[in-house]
Parts: sequence; structure tokens; C-alpha cells
Amino acid sequence: MHRRFVSPRAYVQGAGALDDAGAEFDRLDADRAYVLGGDTALVTAGDAVSAGLADAGVELAHTASAVDRCTDSVLDDHVDAAAAAGADLVVGVGGGVAMDVATAVADRADAELAVVPTIASTDAPTSTVAVVYDDAGNFREVRYRDRNPELVLVDTAVVAGAPARFLAYGMGDAVATRFEAEAVAATGGRTDADGASSFAARALAEEAYRRVREHGPDALAAVRRDAVTPAVERVVEANTLLSGLGFESGGTAGAHAVQIGLTNAGVREPHGLLVGFGTVAELLARDAGPDVVSEVLDVLFDIGLDVTLAELGVDEDDLTAVGEVACEHGMGLEPVDASPRRVADAVRTADELVRERRGE
Repeated sequence: MHRRFVSPRAYVQGAGALDDAGAEFDRLDADRAYVLGGDTALVTAGDAVSAGLADAGVELAHTASAVDRCTDSVLDDHVDAAAAAGADLVVGVGGGVAMDVATAVADRADAELAVVPTIASTDAPTSTVAVVYDDAGNFREVRYRDRNPELVLVDTAVVAGAPARFLAYGMGDAVATRFEAEAVAATGGRTDADGASSFAARALAEEAYRRVREHGPDALAAVRRDAVTPAVERVVEANTLLSGLGFESGGTAGAHAVQIGLTNAGVREPHGLLVGFGTVAELLARDAGPDVVSEVLDVLFDIGLDVTLAELGVDEDDLTAVGEVACEHGMGLEPVDASPRRVADAVRTADELVRERRGE
């Protein structure tokens, strides 16, 4: 198995980037666009997207709002609507769910894909990955587009205007990227890019973690005042580009495995919050050094992502199932002989470490 690194055709980021959307859309080979996103995202950025498409001479064939789930039934409806509109470009506007839906729809419609994140809460925008859930909200599977987005357009002024907690959730996702890439490289596992872990992806994953550790608190302080500072630019890029490239071509492992386990135990909290907690559990299951575990806890506390099982609504009876699901979805890529019991014990211990730091 050879190392394989994949990336979007173009990544554009900066305050006011949506003002130049027309020039970016004009670089695409598209005539008719199907735009989808959440209600808030389309209110925030929909007019700028529409204006950019018009400037590029791309007809806005259809706009679909209220995109808040990525399930088979939702995808079927959007694929049918995009086909009826004759769309050769899908534009996803919003957060992680909109990115997943847009990616899956563009793949099935054989259309070009542009994504316009309005929050930096996950590392999904640059990838081929779409995470699909069942109607109850449980993880079902990961699907892949045959190529990365043709365009990722991130207006940091829009991102900074969103609630700060979304930026923190993205940092939780980015923190995990470094440690999961280490695990996949150590075990020789296959990445989401369908190859071995690349050295470049590991370097990007490490840089994403460094930026969150060093600039995360300052970036959060800025976005609480809707400000765009160099720290915000660094962290948005870490959450979106560095972590996105790092996870796809570097690999995912224990942190996301624990997140899936918690999700399928009925936890409906944000992805990045669960992945951050899952990173601590992953490191404990791996028998990482106490200094490493302590540093990650420091980072999570600094950006406000400390959380306990009680706050997630998880009790002792759930932990065996969490461990079993985690072992089915990525724990096998950790450099240990992971068992459901080992994972459950790591989750218990992660919870206890958070509680002790709080003085509970």
C-alpha cells in the first residue's frame, strides 16, 4: 500500500472572501447551481453566494434550506431535486451537516462541488467524506465522493460572527487529528484517502494541534467580539484546512471511534466536543505518557471543551456498548490490542480526570 495524499482543488480563506465569490465560481466549469444549507447559514451567506454565482454567469437553479440531517432519505430527496434542476454544481453552505449532504449529493449527481463553511466547527469541508446517520441519529456509515471539492471558500468574518462555541468544537476535532494520524502511521492502517498515511499529512496534523494549543484561547476571545485577528485566521485554517488534510490523508482512529460509540449510545452533543473527550480516552487506551494526557486536558480546558459523562447523559450501563461500537469503528487502528473493556475503562478514566481537575 502506497502513501496517498488528496486535497481540494482550491482553498480560499480570509475576511471578506465571499465578496470575491464571483471570481472563484468563475474558475469552475459549471452552468447551473444547486445550493443547499441550514436556515441560519443561508440567511448569513446565501445572498453573497447568489451574487457570486450571478457574477460568474452561473444560474441559481434551486436553493434548498433547512438542511439539518444527513440520512438516506434526505440524500435521496436532494439528489432528485438537483437532477430536476439540471444542476452541474452543488454548493453547500453552513456547518458539518451541510458539508456532508453537499458532498454526497455532488457525488451521486456527478456535479462539481463548492463548499462555503459559515462556521469552523469540523474538518469536513476539504474532504471527500460524508458521514451518514440513520433516522434515529445513530452513525450508519462513511461515504466517499470520487474527488475532493473543487472549491472551499471560507470567509473568516462570517466565521467570527458565529457563536464562539462553534470555533471551539472545530478545535476539538483538530486536536484529535495529530494523535489519530500517529496511530494510523504506527499500525500501517489505511486512511480515508485510500492509502497509507503520508508524511505531509502527519506534519499538517501536528501543526493543527500546535495552533490550537498556542492560539486557541486568543482566537476564542476575538470571535466573542466578532473580531478577525491573526489568531482567528490561524485557528480557522487549522480547524478547516490543516485538520481536514491531516485526517483524510493521515487517518482517523480512537478519538473518532469513541465519538461514534457515544453517539450510538444516544449522545447528541456536537461532534467536536465528543471527539475532544474521545482524544483523552484514546490516549489512555493507548497508554500514552501522563504528560501527553495532561497537556491535552490543558488544551481542552483552555478552550472550554471539558465535559463529563454525566453532562453527556452517559451512565455506567452505557459504557460496555460504547466500547463495543468503538472497537468496530476505528480502535483497531490504535497501536494496542484494544478490547471493549479496555475502551470502556479508558472512557471512565477520562471522565474521572476531568472531574478531578474541576475539583468535583
